[in-house]
Amino acid sequence: MPSQVRLAGVLAALSLTSDLTRGHPPGEAMRACLLAADLARRASHDPAAVGDVFYAGLMRFAGCAATSHDAAAAFGGDDVIVRARGDLIDPTRPVEALRFLAGLGHGVDKARIVARAPQVRRIVKESARADCEVGAGLVSRLRLPDVVRQSVLCAFERFDGHGSPTGLAGEDIPAAARFAAVGYAAVMFDAVGGTAAARAAVTRWTGRALDPAITAVFLDAPDELLVLSRPDDVWAAVVDREPAPHRFFRDEADLDEALAGFGDAADLKTPFFQGHSRGVAGLFRDAARAASLDPGVAYRAGLVHDLGRAAIPTGIWERPGPLPVESWELVRLHPYQSGRILSRSPDLAPLGAIAGRHHERIDGSGYPSGVHGSDLDDLSRLLAAADVWHALGEDRPHRAALNPADAARVLSGMPLDRSAVRAVLAAADAPAPSFPPLPVDLTERELDVLRRLIVGRTKREIAGELFISHSTVHTYTVHIYAKCGVSTRAGLAMFAMRHGLAGTGR
Repeated sequence: MPSQVRLAGVLAALSLTSDLTRGHPPGEAMRACLLAADLARRASHDPAAVGDVFYAGLMRFAGCAATSHDAAAAFGGDDVIVRARGDLIDPTRPVEALRFLAGLGHGVDKARIVARAPQVRRIVKESARADCEVGAGLVSRLRLPDVVRQSVLCAFERFDGHGSPTGLAGEDIPAAARFAAVGYAAVMFDAVGGTAAARAAVTRWTGRALDPAITAVFLDAPDELLVLSRPDDVWAAVVDREPAPHRFFRDEADLDEALAGFGDAADLKTPFFQGHSRGVAGLFRDAARAASLDPGVAYRAGLVHDLGRAAIPTGIWERPGPLPVESWELVRLHPYQSGRILSRSPDLAPLGAIAGRHHERIDGSGYPSGVHGSDLDDLSRLLAAADVWHALGEDRPHRAALNPADAARVLSGMPLDRSAVRAVLAAADAPAPSFPPLPVDLTERELDVLRRLIVGRTKREIAGELFISHSTVHTYTVHIYAKCGVSTRAGLAMFAMRHGLAGTGR
């Protein structure tokens, strides 16, 4: 790991993940961060407060993959379109909300979606709570000031009190969150229709979603502020304009924790992926060590190899049958997206070079580039094998998890490097680990319930699988959420992945 890795540079690159999850132009989070920080400076905020705004802007939507599965299930399968279009409306205006719903889905799906209009406010509130809880958890793991965490928790609150999840209003919403809200609104509409559209939207939302005192600062010089938010290299501008004192990762473990958090958050895209990135990372590290390759690089590349999945609609990932050609083409791009996200930071770029090739094959049949074995380095070959092995042991919409013997047979028959396959199988066959104590006082039965909760099982389904009553499952659920200190399924899934409680294991 390079010495003195800047936190701002890593988070700026990783913020591309939330842009892709939301269907917004890559770099929007960085642009919003720059604009919000400029607004805070012009409003005569002290340097420390400007720093809080800066990081609140970068991290505002870091947890937004948390409810991708729920959004896809409720609104026709394409959660990316739902977010992209939904961000451009004022949901408190019935005409805008109905027009938005009417534009989603096709045929029977469209009628079903419109029929759910009375439930939309509840769905939005629950989704906002989960997204914010996951994002705030990531902020805590980065040891940023608590005001940044509080601001991320308020990402969907509105100045007029009609936001979610708690309906805070006015100055009860942290200032950093209010500055970030104006920054995002301005750059979002600027991307859609230029300065005129940004000015019109900020004016229209003033006093409703946005703080009038902050919008006044923007409307005093919108052209100048938007030009400043459009540098030729937005990543370099974010790093250059980070308020002092600059923040650094203390050591490799510190960076690992950050990358693990973002990998966990991306795995929330669908319950089928929960725990995948950590599982691949651990296996990749062990196999790399046995092959005399750098285990630290392997572990970090494994943690973030699938960030690009965020760009693909969840309905595609959860389709039980063969994919249409158009959907398959999107899937083929997700390793490329992982590589591009990581390439924005010089400190992460070496990981991106590995992550971007985890679906390549030695016979040239892989994707996204179709390169042959002669163009694949040892770590890329090893990650490809580790990714397949771990995925084979996980449930997928089109098949159940394979047992180790069947998975090994499938893996050995694929066009993967034989040495890499041997190294991965050797690592997977290692003696069973001695598990450390659980992070909280969960009973074995509570752990059984937790593992089912995080993949979306209903209480009734859990009761049937464990042969216990519905009321008993409810009691366990209350205890589990209280012990883990979270209130949403997404938050519980993040907790489980962080502490190695998710996934099938081997």
